[in-house]
Amino acid sequence: MQRNNRLWLLGGGVVLAAAAFLILFLSPKPQPALSLVTVTPEPTRPITASATLAPATPLTVDQGTDSPPTTTPSATPRPATATPVPVIVVTSSPTSPAFATLDLTVATPATAVPTHVPPFSQPQDVVNILLLGNDVDWAQGGRTDSMIIVSLNKETGTVNLLSLPRDLYVYIPGWKMERLNLAYPHGNADGSGGGSQLIKETLLYNFGISVDYTIRIGFEGFKQAVDLLGGIEIVVNCPLTDWRLISPELDPEVEENWAQFTLETGIQTMDGDMALWYVRSRRTTNDFERGRRQQQVIRAILQAGVNSPRLLTRLPTLWDAYQTYIETDMPLTVMVELAALAPSIDGSQIRSLTLYGTTRAWQVPVSREMVQLPQWETAQPVFAQLMAEPGLGQGSRPPLSIEVVAPDSIYYRQVAENLSWYGIASTFTRLQTAMPDQTEVTYYGTNLKGSYDWLIAWLFYRYKEEIALASPPEASTQNYHVVIGKDYSICQSPLFAPTSDEP
Repeated sequence: MQRNNRLWLLGGGVVLAAAAFLILFLSPKPQPALSLVTVTPEPTRPITASATLAPATPLTVDQGTDSPPTTTPSATPRPATATPVPVIVVTSSPTSPAFATLDLTVATPATAVPTHVPPFSQPQDVVNILLLGNDVDWAQGGRTDSMIIVSLNKETGTVNLLSLPRDLYVYIPGWKMERLNLAYPHGNADGSGGGSQLIKETLLYNFGISVDYTIRIGFEGFKQAVDLLGGIEIVVNCPLTDWRLISPELDPEVEENWAQFTLETGIQTMDGDMALWYVRSRRTTNDFERGRRQQQVIRAILQAGVNSPRLLTRLPTLWDAYQTYIETDMPLTVMVELAALAPSIDGSQIRSLTLYGTTRAWQVPVSREMVQLPQWETAQPVFAQLMAEPGLGQGSRPPLSIEVVAPDSIYYRQVAENLSWYGIASTFTRLQTAMPDQTEVTYYGTNLKGSYDWLIAWLFYRYKEEIALASPPEASTQNYHVVIGKDYSICQSPLFAPTSDEP
């Protein structure tokens, strides 16, 4: 998607269950019956002392990275494993799973192998789904350049999304330190179909997250799914410029078939080809920003998919279709169960998370590849949020809500897009006077305790001290009243938002 990855299409039920799969079912025309390619779930892939260190099939590694090169750090990530052991061993404890370790008699790793992190406790009603987008046209083959964990709480009907950069440099159990996007293809390299299990083990080892199911899709499946929905609407708040094929049918290997293209701000209706370009673009941004756009498209697909009354009724009859587009180990029964939750989820119940600021650029000493090295001290709090109730509405407290006073509905939708990233609900009131020079923010409450004033101030370009309290306090169904001023900028990246009131 944004990076040669074919977005993992996650459909209306995607955010809940099977993205691309669900959306493909919305086609009004009958399709030829095909057998869904399913990765048979493995109870647990045995990890033994005979685990191999080298891949069964050579894999081509993209030497590029979306982050600027920096000098090689002298330190490594989390504490390295203890004194090297000359044989493959299995590390285990009463509370953590077993993992194969490197056979250090075969090779010395260029980067020290970190110890595995303690697994996070997964609530009973939480289902973790890993969406994988290939860098090739089909679900089979290629690298998983797009990776998003969807954590769905069936009890609360809430969803957390976390994008995983393809260049995360992690330990792949039983193999070596390598980029995360090679875990799945390495597990499949010997033809055993163990890619799904290996990437699950990789995420559990490095980040303590247990993944229940994986869904894998290629470029063509993603494009067709979007087209079958009749396109999707994306709120573009920052212009995006990058190279694009002049026409989809042209040969991408011919240089003259490419031209600079700029997607302007506003409400953009995208077909499959445009959506794929939007989520893959990487030349003028970075991997974290690309992950943000991928999550934005997921939200748009979800909204379009759940509006179809045929979604649930067609799932069983289309179970054998589109095998060339989807590869998953999720049973149909689970898919239907999760898809049924889709209509009850709105924007304020979806939280987007990012690992921006939790990694550092790293140059692998021998290969000289530029990768992203996770820094567990800062990444741990992000992974800890993955299975918690979305942000501003935790526990019994309702989501934060804002009445936005804006010149027109399109301008409001652009403001609302920025707010939705944090799970903030909003309503629109048309501005009846000239737009003020400065944005005016008023809070309905006797004091600002628990008001998230630090976040609201950042979102609307104000100092916390400039947030007014309604005087006298008024009863309102909203927490905030905001009149958009000329100083407000639509283009703002959530990657730079504060995460707490602390400086």
